Amino acid sequence: MKVLLINNDKGWSGGQEHLKDLAAELTGNGAEVRFLVRAGSKSDLRFRETGLPVHPLPGHGPLNDVIAFCRLVRLLRRERFDIVSVNREHDLLLSALAWKAAFPFGGEGKFIVNYHIGTARKQPLLSTADAVVCISRHVRDKLCAANPAAADKSVILYHGIALPAPPTEEKFKPGRERLFFRGESFPLIGMLGEFWKNQVELVEAVPFLREEFPGLKVAFVGDNSDQGLVGPVLDRIRRLGLEASFIFTGRIPRERIPEVFYDFDLSVSTHRNEGYGIAHLESLAAGTPLVAFNEGGLVDILEGEDAGLLVDGGPGEFAATVAGLLRDHDRRFAMGRRGYRLVAERYSLRAMGARYLEFYRSLLEGSE
Repeated sequence: MKVLLINNDKGWSGGQEHLKDLAAELTGNGAEVRFLVRAGSKSDLRFRETGLPVHPLPGHGPLNDVIAFCRLVRLLRRERFDIVSVNREHDLLLSALAWKAAFPFGGEGKFIVNYHIGTARKQPLLSTADAVVCISRHVRDKLCAANPAAADKSVILYHGIALPAPPTEEKFKPGRERLFFRGESFPLIGMLGEFWKNQVELVEAVPFLREEFPGLKVAFVGDNSDQGLVGPVLDRIRRLGLEASFIFTGRIPRERIPEVFYDFDLSVSTHRNEGYGIAHLESLAAGTPLVAFNEGGLVDILEGEDAGLLVDGGPGEFAATVAGLLRDHDRRFAMGRRGYRLVAERYSLRAMGARYLEFYRSLLEGSE
């Protein structure tokens, strides 16, 4: 099976990490995988580190886009990929036009479009796709509300993470020594993510929490250099007089994320439009339960599973749920143990690779 993964992005984030992991799993199961990127981008550099073939296209611009189109058409005709997978909605137009130009009469492999975030925009040329892969029900429902024709060809495939060693028994002690947040005591809760994920609503929950836990600390983990994004969060903290309750880590090395989640007594998320949430899987794998609003793609992870709690309502209800779990060590630790088992059973990289391979094969077999 020959697979082309298209990602013409300039940056590098969770979506690119997913493609890197997926490529490794597919290759390990005998598939031939290649990447299509913009020349000189971070994706160009990082995907080359895998040792897999990378096809670079010129950067954006009127002339460069014409050149990119012609090169992609030639590549598709020459290589005859079984699966061509577009992994960013902004790449749909160029990729779909090149696919149609390369094979105007069809019959050559399958063209797939992937959606990782909830988008309610109309998607031109989405009808070209043989299948639409969504990362969660939330993403699928938002996409199909604006693009009803995609409903019949949509499928949900969940991402996975590299499975760490199971959490040690030391993890399940309230007074354990912290690894990253050294010197911090119980309770320590935290939220990982960029500062457009509704962190303000978490700030608004803290006064309720401090009534029972006056020494509570909340860690915001993520790049806080963009004042346009972090400014409203800081302003709300100052207005409520909560400066002593918050820790801002800034961006931290990815290899230290397991230490961060080990240290949290609870992970929390007030983001109401999460596409899915790899960070939440990392938290569960560290033995740390999650409290989140009952909205977005992370519902798929927690719904029906005793590995965290979903909250309906606002800051008051959110705080009450968090306080209840902080108060109940036995329940919180049981959830932590269940969280690791849940990731091991359903959301490992191996499980993710198997899901994608099965889907690709069924798609190809259906065309025979």
